[in-house]
Amino acid sequence: MARVSPLKKTVRDMVLSMAVISLPIVAIVEWFPHDSKKPEDAAQTVDYSIPLDQARRDPDLPFTALAPASLPAGWRATSVHADLVPGEPQRWELGFLTPDKQYVALDQITGAHGVESVLGDQAPDATPLTGSAAKVTSGGFDWQVYVSGDGKRHALVRTTAPTGTAAAAAGPVGVVVSGTVGVTELAGFAGSLK
Repeated sequence: MARVSPLKKTVRDMVLSMAVISLPIVAIVEWFPHDSKKPEDAAQTVDYSIPLDQARRDPDLPFTALAPASLPAGWRATSVHADLVPGEPQRWELGFLTPDKQYVALDQITGAHGVESVLGDQAPDATPLTGSAAKVTSGGFDWQVYVSGDGKRHALVRTTAPTGTAAAAAGPVGVVVSGTVGVTELAGFAGSLK
């Protein structure tokens, strides 16, 4: 009877062992669920009701924090940010994602340069439109229309007087509604703010 070389036996055993180990690994990879979310779907939905309630009860806030009374079908809130330190520029921000993955933001900010700061973040290199397209009326307010330098983002801006006990120190309050949607959708959103 022919003897099997110890080297061949070792190689054969190693290949068989790898096959036995590989089968369960392949099964685990194939059968168990994967996180199939694409990066653009990764934005989590947030509940801004508690921060909104807190901001509205803050006696040192020189404006009433705004939020939409209702959202269009399929829209969802994806961010809420409140920077409400007295004596510094105060900012209230909500972000929303539309069903077709467009972004809309609401910002309220105090200070002389607050609006420019928001526009720099939300609609870089924004310039105000002129002529008949320069203004829209929504929610009982006139809004100045801005377009970003690349033309892909729009913003509606209005300025109000501060309110409450901190009004004297706050300066003007800017309200900016901006996003990657068109002016008509922004105006509809702005009209829902309460």
